[in-house]
Amino acid sequence: MATELELKLMLHSDYLKSASDFLDEICALSDTDDQSRQPTLALMNAYFDTENADLMQGGMALRIRAVNNTFIQTVKTRGSDRIGMHARGEWEWFIPNDHLDLSLLAEVPLPDVLQDMSWSRELIEVYRTDFERQVWNVRFQATTMEVVCDHGFVISPYGKDAICELELELKEGNEAGLYQFALQLAERVPVQVSIVSKAQRGVRLKYGQIEFPNKPLQTANTIVLAAYWYEVWLVYWEAMHFMEDEALMQPFRHSISQLKAYLPNDLVEVVNDLDRQLESCLMVEEVMMLTKLASIKQIGIAMLKIGQWLNQQTA
Repeated sequence: MATELELKLMLHSDYLKSASDFLDEICALSDTDDQSRQPTLALMNAYFDTENADLMQGGMALRIRAVNNTFIQTVKTRGSDRIGMHARGEWEWFIPNDHLDLSLLAEVPLPDVLQDMSWSRELIEVYRTDFERQVWNVRFQATTMEVVCDHGFVISPYGKDAICELELELKEGNEAGLYQFALQLAERVPVQVSIVSKAQRGVRLKYGQIEFPNKPLQTANTIVLAAYWYEVWLVYWEAMHFMEDEALMQPFRHSISQLKAYLPNDLVEVVNDLDRQLESCLMVEEVMMLTKLASIKQIGIAMLKIGQWLNQQTA
């Protein structure tokens, strides 16, 4: 079992080449394997669950990945809560074909509600992800990471959702290096922090629901309240683009204004600068608003700076 800690960044497809060029340039600064571009992969992933989404509700994802006729069965479980990041338990096994081997799950500490394995008799393939993955090994300061760029689709009987994202996975060092490298990238390419996994995208296609964090009591400490409004902000950003609904701009900005009340002065200035840029988007025709928003670098820079600060407070 490995614990996977990654920072996921969303970007518009118009900026894929810019992101790839930036990462190629970083790797060109070194001729060692710890900083180099790896072969591009074509990945197919089949995700399994019950009709009632018992695995998803229990906090587990089960998939088979096919890479060049090699099959890998993977289980991921929810790990510790990391603000704006993904921390999960992960188990992988090579298997001979594209059929699940559920006996391998004996190695996994399943969530309590799934331990009786009764759900295993009702498993179906609920969706697939098909995408191209570009891969870079990057060493930044004292942090070693794998950076991947995924471009493709989540496909299910309920529709299709585009995948266009970067994932920075920590291999050695600490998460501060991930954030610092991501900020360097965000100065060059408009990216935004994403907290929606590919598995959640597949579930979202079926239910059409946007999952918000649980609201804490108003008497909670300021860091808890800041973390809540930060994640609401990220959820509204993803929802606005998934639903292609410019009307969500209002709650998107409202969540930022609520968050501002709990931030230190330097980050308040970052948010104020962002809000001025968002105000200018209201003058753009609605049909162009989402494209305009996706081009604003300050959105991702603010998300990353605030996310890094929040994680420092809760470390």
